[in-house]
Amino acid sequence: MKNLINKIAVVAAIVFAVTFSSMSSPAYAFVQADLDKVIQMECPKCDLSKADLHEKDLSGAKLYGANLSGAKLYGANLSGASLSGADLSGAILSGANLSGAYLQKANLSGAFLQKANLSKATLYGADLQNATLYGANLKEAKLKGAKLEGAKLKGANIEEAIK
Repeated sequence: MKNLINKIAVVAAIVFAVTFSSMSSPAYAFVQADLDKVIQMECPKCDLSKADLHEKDLSGAKLYGANLSGAKLYGANLSGASLSGADLSGAILSGANLSGAYLQKANLSGAFLQKANLSKATLYGADLQNATLYGANLKEAKLKGAKLEGAKLKGANIEEAIK
């Protein structure tokens, strides 16, 4: 009898777990509705922290003031995107195309930008402290007022970058 009660308790626990796990929505560090807006290319001040947007085409997207901290954006196309005032701290942007992007006063501290293309990007007043920019292309980038303390620039192309 005791064995039968234990089996019923186990079955009840499994049914309970399956029922309630299918009813709850998955946990994200970002707001899913904001991620849906990104697809429409307009999402100012969105919370996309830790979102996985690798290799997405976000060229020309309006993401100014957005929270993209810790986001996975490696290989993404952000050319011409408006990211002024955005928080990209700790974001993974390795191999991303940010050519001509607007990043005025953006927070890129601790971001990973290895081999990223930042040619002709506007980075006035941007925080690039402790960012990893190994092999990045910063040709003709506008860097006036940018904070570069601790940035790793080995192999980066800073030819004709405006300071």
